Amino acid sequence: MAITLTANALPRSYRDIHVTKAARVLAAGVDIEGVGAGVTDDVLADVWPAVEDPVFLAALGRSVHDGLRAIFDLLAGRVDVVVVPDAALEFAEVAAHLDVPAAEIHRAYRVYVASLWWRWCSVARTLGGDAMFDELIDGPTRAMHAYVDPVVEAVVARHEQVHTDLHRTRREHRRRLLTQILDGTIDALSEELDRELGYSLADTHLALLIHNGHASPSATDIAALRGAVDARGTLVIEHTARTWLVWLGRPGGFGTERLERLRRALAETGLTVAIGEPGHGLAGLRRTRQHALDAARVQRALGVDGPRCVWAREVRLETLLLANKERAVEFLTDELGLLNASDPFTRRLRETVLAWLTMGSYGGAAALLGVHENTVRNRLRAAQDILGVSLTAHRTELLVALRLERVLRTATGESTSS
Repeated sequence: MAITLTANALPRSYRDIHVTKAARVLAAGVDIEGVGAGVTDDVLADVWPAVEDPVFLAALGRSVHDGLRAIFDLLAGRVDVVVVPDAALEFAEVAAHLDVPAAEIHRAYRVYVASLWWRWCSVARTLGGDAMFDELIDGPTRAMHAYVDPVVEAVVARHEQVHTDLHRTRREHRRRLLTQILDGTIDALSEELDRELGYSLADTHLALLIHNGHASPSATDIAALRGAVDARGTLVIEHTARTWLVWLGRPGGFGTERLERLRRALAETGLTVAIGEPGHGLAGLRRTRQHALDAARVQRALGVDGPRCVWAREVRLETLLLANKERAVEFLTDELGLLNASDPFTRRLRETVLAWLTMGSYGGAAALLGVHENTVRNRLRAAQDILGVSLTAHRTELLVALRLERVLRTATGESTSS
């Protein structure tokens, strides 16, 4: 539907712009078809020289032609209202569907006005000569700008509205497709599915669950993560109000070197993220997502003092044991005994034993904790006295229990002792 603009909607009322009789006569005789073809060529040459889409070209031609018709009807006095032509609004919709940026539409209208003005001046000088040139130029020039300015605003507004609606529709369609893939409703690869998602489902995938407040991860951050692993594609979807799932996909897998580059890139972004393990195809897309969700559960349990980036491979033990919290508490209670007490001294002993088992040496544990080696040795002896058995006798079970205790204690905010 065309938009009619009243005089009050214009930057300058047409009643304040004087178009002479000679200018009106000249406007009435303009070859709109010829001028339109020339202006269209100028716009294409300057703004869209490589465009060959027939729908776009036809829409642009109609928009230019109908816009010129409206301008010369006004200049010739055939109409006294400004109407944004339907063709101009249709062009805005076509451009939105083709993802043409609004900035290019603004630029096209600047070229449009410049081309039209130059052609009008040429005709005015040829037919009116120098004596009548000012008479033929002043009013029409101001009228052209007074017409084009609000038309551009209306066209860009329609473009942005359609563009927003399209992206919302595409986003919801992609979400529905992805939901069906994740729940197994869709379980077959196809080129059409890849096109609709803009992502190759046959690749090897790596899922990242990103916690970023209320905002989605920035395009810059996504590009940095994608570049770090040389991913062929990315798939981004909102998981909850504060978390986003991002899949990175590449045909040849990831490998240790690429994952290390991703680790460094994540450190630079400052994002809070849980990373799954790579998986291939549709099953891998689902599996790496579940890994990321499991790692995020451990990350939440560790709280604000936990790592900002948690890799599923590094917390597989905690993930497995947390699947049954009651059994997990029973296990660590049996293994730790009195070493599971909640007082600060016993807590320091647990932290020291965990550091020693993790680092594999007195010196490594001392460096990790920021204490002297002798302090580590003394605490280990105290812990062994409490346990009543050698620390090396149940090394594996003790390490598992201490890692589990750390997660459960942070999650509940209290001791896991019974």
